[in-house]
Amino acid sequence: MAEPEIINIRPHHFLCIPGYQGKGYDGVHKTSWDTITYQLKENPDTFVRVVEGQDDLCKNCPNAKGENGVRCNMSFLEKLDNKVKEMLNLKTGGVMTWREIMEKVFSVMDKEKHKETCGNCEWRRKGLCDDTFEKQAA
Repeated sequence: MAEPEIINIRPHHFLCIPGYQGKGYDGVHKTSWDTITYQLKENPDTFVRVVEGQDDLCKNCPNAKGENGVRCNMSFLEKLDNKVKEMLNLKTGGVMTWREIMEKVFSVMDKEKHKETCGNCEWRRKGLCDDTFEKQAA
């Protein structure tokens, strides 16, 4: 019997994926974000492993390879990953379903917590994910 596919994702991306709009990337990198985001949203029982450093979303990123200047501040991202792991009580190497991760994320995250957690992230500053954690009116 085949092992189930496991997607490797670094913790701060758990906050990025729900608001991902496909803007700001192109080519293969955009395709990896589009493909993985679509898979997780369409099949929330997909298994996800919590990883440090580059993950399956990053692996084709031109910024990670130093082309066109490095967009990602690795020190900032490592701190952000650690904040998210602590906030969601996750451990590096842990495997959960995407549904379980999103339940954890949405149980603790709101617009203010998002702003506090992600702070000066380039994507949040551009407003690309600003409304991701708006509370829905009852």
